[in-house]
Amino acid sequence: MAKAIEITDLQLTGEDKKGRPVFTATGTLDERSFTARTITHKGEPIFKLQEAEGHQGLEGSAFNRGDRIAVARACKALRLELFGTGQKEKVEGELETGETLEIAGFEEEAEEVAEEVAEEEEAEEVLIPALEGKRIFWEA
Repeated sequence: MAKAIEITDLQLTGEDKKGRPVFTATGTLDERSFTARTITHKGEPIFKLQEAEGHQGLEGSAFNRGDRIAVARACKALRLELFGTGQKEKVEGELETGETLEIAGFEEEAEEVAEEVAEEEEAEEVLIPALEGKRIFWEA
């Protein structure tokens, strides 16, 4: 059986102790009024029905498990529609598509390294032919 859920208000009401947003929704479920508030579960905000000024277990509640799931699903859909996911982009692009960037400051250092490598290679070319066929004794 489909549940008749009408959310009359959904607001960002503040932040929890860790600075995460807290949302509060009010509305009706099959002509019974409800208030739902978000908590964070596994890093995601989820809606919990509020009864007697807080969360209440299934026992003694005016809402069954199906009611709670239906309200939470409807509240989440509206929250995403109004506020988005609230997550930052994983990588924020600094350049527009097609825009290029020239990196400066490394040319001189790269030239110095290239010169050093060339000098070492030249030294090896000079030393190796001079030592060919000769025995070298090293005493420490």
